Amino acid sequence: MMKKSLFAVAYWIFIDILFLAIIGVFTTHPINWFIAILIVVLCSVYSIVKSIKDTGYIKQTLAIPENNHKPVYDYIRALAVLFIMFVHVLALDWPYASGMAGTPLYEALNLIRCISGVGGNCLFLMISGALLLRFKDENLLTFYGRRFTKIIVPLVIYYFYYLWEYNAQRYTSFTTAIYKIITADYSKANVHHFWLIYVIISLYVLVPFLRYMLKELPYKKMTALIFVLYIYFVLTKVIINENAMPMNFTFWLMIFLIGYWYSLDESRKYDNIAMVAGGIALILFEVAIHMYPPMSDDLAAHYPYMIVASVGIMASFFKLGDKLKNIYLIRLISQYSYGIILGHMLVLVFAVRKYCYAFTSSLMHKGMGFLFLSLATLMGSVIIAYFIDNITVKPISALFDIKKVNN
Repeated sequence: MMKKSLFAVAYWIFIDILFLAIIGVFTTHPINWFIAILIVVLCSVYSIVKSIKDTGYIKQTLAIPENNHKPVYDYIRALAVLFIMFVHVLALDWPYASGMAGTPLYEALNLIRCISGVGGNCLFLMISGALLLRFKDENLLTFYGRRFTKIIVPLVIYYFYYLWEYNAQRYTSFTTAIYKIITADYSKANVHHFWLIYVIISLYVLVPFLRYMLKELPYKKMTALIFVLYIYFVLTKVIINENAMPMNFTFWLMIFLIGYWYSLDESRKYDNIAMVAGGIALILFEVAIHMYPPMSDDLAAHYPYMIVASVGIMASFFKLGDKLKNIYLIRLISQYSYGIILGHMLVLVFAVRKYCYAFTSSLMHKGMGFLFLSLATLMGSVIIAYFIDNITVKPISALFDIKKVNN
């Protein structure tokens, strides 16, 4: 017991030192080391105590124990993370890509940019619907409390990391920052990619009620609802005034519901059809952006194709089913997917661009530059998500943890 306790203390001290070293190397402005060390040490007390009480806790933070749920969800979540990362890696260099227009490399990277930008959003919303909307008789306070500690607290903490890295806290008071977070005013901290998180939060508000509604909805009616919503959405793009169904809450709710519908066991009969339809949608999408280049930057125009393609991607993973291996890296990315999405722009802007751009960009070396920068961003994002989540997010979330309240 003593050896295990000493190991836990040594491990988290080692993690603290590494985290502080990373901050020192990549930060762009002077650090108050006393405050930084004090915060890190105080927060690490939680991890140390947790590790002593539960000898498997450190392994859990490293995603070493194999989880019990189907690995299909880990694969879909990991792919969604990669898609979101791909589009942001390319976004930094794309303003300089016009001189490459018409070349095979430009066409390939542009296709990746278009598919990953919207595909990542669709997959992330769909898997959220798939995992959250299955019926569970859960007390409202318990549900919202868990979402608060898992979604809101990390959002706030990462927001302040961005404020600090961009040195915006010099001009923003704590109360002003909280107000900006509550009102989704994320421009000050340069966290424009947080918009997706606010969409997810707005959907989570309805989850406890949707569970009861969907429980009573027959599968055939659910399928009809999905097709009606999608067809109506497409019609708003080609015939009906788009104001009839703008890309607002109703639109995101549709994608959320599609994820739930396609995760149902009854939907496995559509896997082959969905894969074919998804492949056709991708081909039509590529033809459309090739024939009409301005469409590449019209994200709203991508969704009619990419919603179908995303369902096709889900179908492919569901079709593989038990053949999918429970691979450690996939499991690790999946476990820290939320932190990776929140923090990858920290890595991309303050580490990858600062150090890797001396050797390449995403437009150089026949696509190898894009692959290298994407890999560097992924590795850095996993590391920073591990540090931030375990050193600050989990201890602070524990302070707000709302225990389950019996009905």
